Amino acid sequence: MSNANQPLTVVIPPVPSGLSVAEWWPVSTEVEWRQEAFVDNKPTPSSLRGADVLVATDFTKEMAAECDSLKAILIAAAGYDRIDPEAVPEGVVVANAYHHEAPIAEWVMAVAVALDHHLIEADRNFREGKWNFWPQRFGSYRELMSRTFGIIGYGAIGRRVAKLANAYDMRVIVAGRTEAYKQEAENDGVEYFFGPDGMKKVLSESDFLLVSTPLIDATRGLIGTDELVLMKPTSYLINPARGHIVDEKALFDALQTRSIAGAAIDTCYEYPVGDSDQPRPSRYPFWELENVIMTPHQSGATFGTRDRRAQTVAENIDRLAAGKPLMNVITELSRD
Repeated sequence: MSNANQPLTVVIPPVPSGLSVAEWWPVSTEVEWRQEAFVDNKPTPSSLRGADVLVATDFTKEMAAECDSLKAILIAAAGYDRIDPEAVPEGVVVANAYHHEAPIAEWVMAVAVALDHHLIEADRNFREGKWNFWPQRFGSYRELMSRTFGIIGYGAIGRRVAKLANAYDMRVIVAGRTEAYKQEAENDGVEYFFGPDGMKKVLSESDFLLVSTPLIDATRGLIGTDELVLMKPTSYLINPARGHIVDEKALFDALQTRSIAGAAIDTCYEYPVGDSDQPRPSRYPFWELENVIMTPHQSGATFGTRDRRAQTVAENIDRLAAGKPLMNVITELSRD
């Protein structure tokens, strides 16, 4: 908590063009803003000297070594896998912000329809003057109604997707780690299964499989060869969560051999680190496969998500200044 004569010093990346800091971070308390150039989502470690708050998605030991007054790391995002748990200094609380479930769920249903109806393939083919996807030549297409939508992880994204899938008159099934969300899921009109047997059931019965669990040690490589072989050859995998939850090579092999029908991937295995580098998103050429939709981690990046997250971060800055508990505290990372 800051005293009345000493506002919090907050390190932030540059605000978007056309916006002032006050418009971007609508705090009600007095704050000393310190805008820094971020490279690979990180400020220069020395810029953290004298800072009370860091607004960022990344935190490393090199950054921690320069912190002499840090009180909070506020993540304007949901994922926290780029925060090194061992780097968080004593006395520092870590909190995140969600608010991306609505646009991600819209993306999920959009790609589900696109995959099932071969929309992107048909568009490319028709632009070339071909009629390969004309029903008189291709045959009939499937529909989402009455199919099974499987979800791994029943957090905010999973619940929102379940709501939309129910609106499509689909059967919705969920795999969770524990029984904790069973009643909540059933109240939502969702069949809930948990543990290893529940996971196998959802993998084997789903026509569409959504990955919506955070990336933590327990979920890294959660979907590998053994899991993918349980899926039906007519099923699709949809991953807007984190790339490394699904084993990279296992997924490529399954798609290349068409042991599953296809996939939509919004999260990658490799990312840019600067403003102009253009790395391929994987070691494997997913982009050469016709049964994949790939987008550059954009599913939740809407104006609505941006504004809602900024409001949550701003409120947490106000709470910190007032000595009040923060929202969305990540207990496994915080050392306050």
